Amino acid sequence: MSATPSPAQIRTLYQNTLAASKRFSSYNFGQYFLRRTQQTFEPYLQSDDKLQAAKSEELVAFYQQQTAALEVLRRSGEVNRMYEGPQLVIEHALPITAGGGDGAEASP
Repeated sequence: MSATPSPAQIRTLYQNTLAASKRFSSYNFGQYFLRRTQQTFEPYLQSDDKLQAAKSEELVAFYQQQTAALEVLRRSGEVNRMYEGPQLVIEHALPITAGGGDGAEASP
């Protein structure tokens, strides 16, 4: 059994997982993995007291599982970037440059 990860190691793993989530070229995949990462790590990032109160076996298992998931996420992000599709409309926010009230000024 490996040593119990420190709070700093958990935070570093969280930051690395967030960075890997942001590397997806597909908006939907990227947003999904950002939300999933935040929800997964939320109980462990509330405070250092809760982190230290967690069972060491549980923390070691969580750390190992998330480290393996990080590697899968990195590979998936690379494949997603290799086969990048067209961007969604939500990614092309056009600024409104004139007022008219009917919204037609933002149309291409």
